[in-house]
Amino acid sequence: MLRVLRQGLLDLGLAPAPSAEPAQGAVVSLDSKRALLTHAVQVGGLGCLALLGRGLHHLAHEPLHSALAAAADAQDLLQRWARLERYIHSRHRVQLADVQARHARLAHVSLRPQSPPLPVEDLVVLGVLAAFLEANGHLGVRCLAGGAQVYPVCDEAALARAIQQGRTHEWRIDWTGRDAPSQGALLLPTQGDARWPAWVQEAYAALAQNLTAPWTLDQLAQRLGQSRRSLQRGLLAQGTGFRQLQAEARYRSAGACLLQGTLPLAEIGFLCGYADQSHFTREFRVRSGLTPADYRREFGRA
Repeated sequence: MLRVLRQGLLDLGLAPAPSAEPAQGAVVSLDSKRALLTHAVQVGGLGCLALLGRGLHHLAHEPLHSALAAAADAQDLLQRWARLERYIHSRHRVQLADVQARHARLAHVSLRPQSPPLPVEDLVVLGVLAAFLEANGHLGVRCLAGGAQVYPVCDEAALARAIQQGRTHEWRIDWTGRDAPSQGALLLPTQGDARWPAWVQEAYAALAQNLTAPWTLDQLAQRLGQSRRSLQRGLLAQGTGFRQLQAEARYRSAGACLLQGTLPLAEIGFLCGYADQSHFTREFRVRSGLTPADYRREFGRA
């Protein structure tokens, strides 16, 4: 979520938020999320919050993005989101009141009635769901929070009234239609992040094409025609490193295998370069919030 919101800030031309903690795992602290939202309001006002969710359109390479964007329809997508909230033990949940062919009514609630979601949290989660609907092929997505339009443009006066009335948790999402469901939501396992420079793409592809090999930094540098130190410096400048890139290749490849095939989990773990089944389970859950078995059961293609 933090990566989505930070990318959303950049897309809106707003100052990026300072990173308070690593965003490698699936779950981050509520304090970190709220600090980022406070920053977003300071630099972009309340009207920007629902639009931050569009940052996820840059993360189509992520297995979780693929799992949600490949849903059969809006109801399936919203149900997948609800299952994901349960798996990561989120204290805030989206309740589906009514889902029809071209609209849905939902509510954003807390498992702890004494501490409901803040209005800023209501708005960003609604915006993320809107962006996922777009990724799923839905057209003309429009969102209301407490009767105020907040997506794709925000009626800030109406939003201020909804906040004063404590109604931002009451949602309606409308859409005008849907493109044919995409069958190519998943990138090939050897494809990396489209934002990476060509040489990082090449490094990622080399690792992803032979995940079981005992790669070393020197071997990868030799493969790329670089010195060890040049490769280290270059990866650091891209915000990553050799081990992080290797872990990313394993994770994305495992996610694609789990979604698209029926290989045994132990075999996927081996083919993707994990030391053993417990390593596979532990690392995949840290990044996605789900075990490999849960991920396949909930999101795998029948």
